[in-house]
Amino acid sequence: MRLIGNKTKLLGQIEGFLAERRVRSGTFLDVFAGTASVGQHFRRLGFTVHTNDLLAASYVRQRATVALGRCPRLSAVVKTPEVRAFCASAPGEAALARTPAPDGASADLRRVVAYLNAGLRPRPGFMSEHYAEGGRGERLFFSRANGAKLDAVHDQLCAWRAGGALGDDGFYLLLSALLDAADRVANISGTYGAFLKALQRSAREPLTLKVPELEPGLPQGVAHRADANELVRELRVDVAYMDPPYNQRQYVKNYHVLEVLAELHEVTDRAAYAEGIYGKTGLRAFPQRLSAYCRKGRGVCREAFRDLVHSAQAEHLVISYSEEGILSREDIGSALAEACGQRSYDYARNHTTIDYKRFRSDGDAARSYRVLDGRKRDQVHEWLFYARKPRRMLRKAG
Repeated sequence: MRLIGNKTKLLGQIEGFLAERRVRSGTFLDVFAGTASVGQHFRRLGFTVHTNDLLAASYVRQRATVALGRCPRLSAVVKTPEVRAFCASAPGEAALARTPAPDGASADLRRVVAYLNAGLRPRPGFMSEHYAEGGRGERLFFSRANGAKLDAVHDQLCAWRAGGALGDDGFYLLLSALLDAADRVANISGTYGAFLKALQRSAREPLTLKVPELEPGLPQGVAHRADANELVRELRVDVAYMDPPYNQRQYVKNYHVLEVLAELHEVTDRAAYAEGIYGKTGLRAFPQRLSAYCRKGRGVCREAFRDLVHSAQAEHLVISYSEEGILSREDIGSALAEACGQRSYDYARNHTTIDYKRFRSDGDAARSYRVLDGRKRDQVHEWLFYARKPRRMLRKAG
């Protein structure tokens, strides 16, 4: 998924930041997981990983990556009449030949993805009506064809799950693949804050699921969907990595279309749910998913952060934050010092900066950002902070 603040490019620096302090194993919590890239990276290093985010789309991603220990059993799905008939047909064999099998994927997973891509007929539904070409709101997030395919795949996954053919692990794995496929053909410039007036080339490509790449054999992690400040009070870990939102753009509003798709399977009354969709872009209120770290006014964000690091039940705290964020360097350092029982924060030893390129969507192309002294255009710094809590300040596990 395209996500503002994704830390994929910083993984090596975050790993090195901890390795310099001889932290190379243990339990690891990614408090604001987003795409779960950080959690998955530390899982590969042998950590037992917990990931968390309030957003449904992130939770789906977490379930399909860090929380999946092996490829789910899909034999019951493959044995359904529609999938069995398709795979035995000439079009099915051709579709299978076009469907690559990445590491960790089973033959059954490949068959199911091939069926969803080439054997399942498009069928307009909720997403078509509210977010696709020709729908009620004329919201051009997806082409007419892709909207219908999106609905068909989503509803088929729900039907298999309701009928007992598809377990939870398989459901979230395939739903995550659908979210990624939808994001690849979305008619947007970077986020879902707006759709383009005409279908761009990528949006005219057919929606196609990719067989997920799995990593069996890694320590199985745990996915959480909770308020960050509440979760850190309850979960004792060795390392807590915190990458809070840094500006006033609420993530749920920038990614509301994916959020609707990610949680639609939980909706029992779609008509009532649809009544909550409003405006040109089809927003929903999502009142329980608005982050205090994006609130106007520095005081609210500062107090939320102080509470977060003070309450965290982790010996090692790592914070990443953009220098363009609401909080200042001193806000973060003083909160960490206070949380760890120190008079002041040692910036020379425990703080570093990383050169980073500012996220700029196509819609921001003409926007003028201030170029900082000695920097190139769009060159900003990502801050990394480390703090160690004395064990006496942590509650005993259990």
